[in-house]
Amino acid sequence: MHTNSNALRLVLIAGLIGSLILAVPAFAQGAAVVRVDPTATTITQNQVVTVSIKIDNVVNLFGAEIHLAFNSSVLEVIDADPNQAGVQISNGGMLVPDQVPVNQADNAQGTIDFSVLQINRAGVTGSGTFATISFKGKAPGNSPITFLGIQSAPTGVNLADTTGAPIPSTTQSGSVTVTGTGASPTPTPTRTNTPTGPTATPTPTPIPGGTPGKHIVRAGETLFCIGRAYSVSPWAIAQANNLYSPYRLYVGQVLAIPNVPWTNIPAGPVCARQFGGTPPPITPGPTPPPGCRAVYTVVPGDTLLKVSRTYSVNVFTLAAVNSIYNLNLIYVGQKLCIPN
Repeated sequence: MHTNSNALRLVLIAGLIGSLILAVPAFAQGAAVVRVDPTATTITQNQVVTVSIKIDNVVNLFGAEIHLAFNSSVLEVIDADPNQAGVQISNGGMLVPDQVPVNQADNAQGTIDFSVLQINRAGVTGSGTFATISFKGKAPGNSPITFLGIQSAPTGVNLADTTGAPIPSTTQSGSVTVTGTGASPTPTPTRTNTPTGPTATPTPTPIPGGTPGKHIVRAGETLFCIGRAYSVSPWAIAQANNLYSPYRLYVGQVLAIPNVPWTNIPAGPVCARQFGGTPPPITPGPTPPPGCRAVYTVVPGDTLLKVSRTYSVNVFTLAAVNSIYNLNLIYVGQKLCIPN
């Protein structure tokens, strides 16, 4: 009986070591969880509460990126670093912040964007606190703390291993309820992140080639279905109209459609055209190398994060494909492979 017990113990230990070394699918795929902790909490008006973003059951974590939404009429983020411009949150210590490509909280829009990348370090396996956020209660009500999907991070989360490959994960949201002093909670409608947009016509930024026409956004339309309608690059439409990832549009918005043809258009919904003709053809550039859908040349003012958002690609994947180990170090004239 004692011999059998020892044998069983050895089998279990060997299995555990094997799972760590080989990163077996049962653990590496689908097991990582990114969650808000605590799931629900109640504070009074003007009280401050710290909410953590935890990452559980992850293997070989090298970089992480989160995008959150909260009800800005109920909560505001307390700046974690007054010496830096803007409002920021705190690193939780799970990853060493060798690079912090983005750390910004918008108390007007109710959004938080935060990412951390380790450089030349072993990946992290296990569970830990990725970030902490200090919220102050502004007014009675309820604020969900949800993961906000963007074009390059549909679930609101990107996790990457040391090769830059994505790590599958799920998310668990939370909420904070704010009460008046001595009063019971007063529910308010859950804030959605669908913007109503301004009533004035936006002024587009001119880009080479001019604008062959205007498109008025209708319900359900996206940059990609509009791009397919005119065979125009959706990223060029975003640039011409000062739009940034996640490229939210609103009904009635007027978009300038630039002369930037879109080739190798993937299948998908096509919006109804609102003006005739197509952008004039341009001389095609060199064929991108295998595995690249485009080659981008860095210009003054570019950052790797900006390029990744322009092309809706994970910044960690973009860095890995181009053998970039310092996310803050790219140079004018550098050629970047934009992966498929």
